[in-house]
Amino acid sequence: MKELVMYNIAQTYFRGTISAADEKRLSDWLKEEKHALLFRIWEDEWRKQAQAQASEKTKAAWEKLAKSQELRAKSHQTIRPLTSRIWYAAAATALLLFGVALWLMMPSGQQPFMAQTTEQETRNLALEDGSEIILNESSSLAYAADFGKKTREVMFEGEASFSVAKDAERPFIIRVGDYSVTVLGTEFILRAYPTDSIYTLQLTRGKVKLQYLQDSLIAETGDLVQFNTFTKQFRKKLEANNILLSDLVNRLERLYDVRIEVGDTILANEMLYISINTDDSFEDVCAALETLLPIEIAQEEDHYSLSAR
Repeated sequence: MKELVMYNIAQTYFRGTISAADEKRLSDWLKEEKHALLFRIWEDEWRKQAQAQASEKTKAAWEKLAKSQELRAKSHQTIRPLTSRIWYAAAATALLLFGVALWLMMPSGQQPFMAQTTEQETRNLALEDGSEIILNESSSLAYAADFGKKTREVMFEGEASFSVAKDAERPFIIRVGDYSVTVLGTEFILRAYPTDSIYTLQLTRGKVKLQYLQDSLIAETGDLVQFNTFTKQFRKKLEANNILLSDLVNRLERLYDVRIEVGDTILANEMLYISINTDDSFEDVCAALETLLPIEIAQEEDHYSLSAR
């Protein structure tokens, strides 16, 4: 019975919908080697299912593209051929769709720039606007020849580290299908492979706006944002690595609009790593902190007090 309970909790973890309490419960359960092995089996099953669903999405995209081209032919519109550069960059089905989508969005007469990495390969890119990008393996990035003149917009698939130059008049926009990231100047890591069930963005500096159709979310320094490609929902976590407890308290005060007092100076200078789901209630966060740390958090009138246990 307990195995079934942990299986269900693991499924919420894979979907990116796990609560802070269940995440701690799963972490404790995985300390046993046999549980870790079982978890890897469940994860492998989940990935295979996600890949199968991604294949269905790819098939649907091809059908949509074919229909679009048929309509263009009937209306006698001129279809510009793909350049050899895009063909070579589109060896896999997902990358082919990426290249075709890029080609369809290009203004007439323009040839796009496209960079691609293979397995076990990385590539450093220096853009004309001063932005720097490190493409990880099996990733693609493309943009129009007039990038930076009026707009700064790129198409992307895979995983990369972005260091974006500031330009308030021309926001830097990264598009992954209907999912996009808009930045002015910041640093972050974005993972969005076509077969991923969850896209992730880890923001190390600055602020960005993530959007899917009409839904949007603002992320700040230290946030980790997940986008579930099946449920089409965002989820934000506060990721803090080697942070003082006093600094974490300050961030929680801003995030939840509460006042927290730390009565112990030694405790306030405690260094810790913690991951908090910001869609959890403040009470859930307090319960998780009390489980992870030897502390007690009590409510006193209009504020909270944190003390050693």
